[in-house]
Amino acid sequence: MQFGICTSIADAETAQAAGFDFVEPTVRSLRPQDPDFDAIRAPFDSAPLPTPVFNVFVPSEIRLTGPEVDWLRVETYLATAIRRVAELGGRAIVFGSGGARRVPDGFPQAEAHTQLARFLRLAGDVADRNNLSIVIEPLNARESNIINSLLEGRRLAQEANHPRVRLLADFYHMMEEREPLSHITTCAQWIEHIHVADSGRRAPGSGSYPYDEFFRRLHADGYRGRISIECRWDDLAAQAAQALAFLRHSWQKTQ
Repeated sequence: MQFGICTSIADAETAQAAGFDFVEPTVRSLRPQDPDFDAIRAPFDSAPLPTPVFNVFVPSEIRLTGPEVDWLRVETYLATAIRRVAELGGRAIVFGSGGARRVPDGFPQAEAHTQLARFLRLAGDVADRNNLSIVIEPLNARESNIINSLLEGRRLAQEANHPRVRLLADFYHMMEEREPLSHITTCAQWIEHIHVADSGRRAPGSGSYPYDEFFRRLHADGYRGRISIECRWDDLAAQAAQALAFLRHSWQKTQ
């Protein structure tokens, strides 16, 4: 199993020293609307760890739901953003983007759902040309007012009906929503990436989340993808190695 960490590429050396296998930076850090990609990519090219997954896909100023969606702007953004991810070795992009997908007050949820499916088909087409996947991240209700569970994420992926559109299971968001961990099994064939944190969105091993049950589910369902820590750190350099050791131990003992 490969374990990574959601952080800036500037932290790649710290992540390597802690023993991580990869770094998961943001798409936004690639500044898709900036034409000077050579300067942007330089720290990625010299980083000691690979970047197979990127998150924070779409900035909040690019609307994906509601009456003000500019589909030409969306398509232009996708073409540049996904190409840059691919050029840096990315194989998957996490679609959380709670601000971009937030449904405006009074706008029909069903119509917003249809808009998100359209977005994912567009993204899937560009992803296919660049040999990577888009993974839908269900978010807790404080961070998004649409797609708050694995079952809702699966339904959206099914509506998008694109082979490059998959699903992410985020342990933190599942626990915040009190979502049954059995949904991992229900949605197993769709899950391509995992995010983890502990209670309070702190480092794994520092709280009360049932990691043994979570990992047993993944083992039982044959999960062979990557797992990234996405949490708040008090001191990354001091905490990272301990959090990773906890994850590796938990993973191994639940096999």
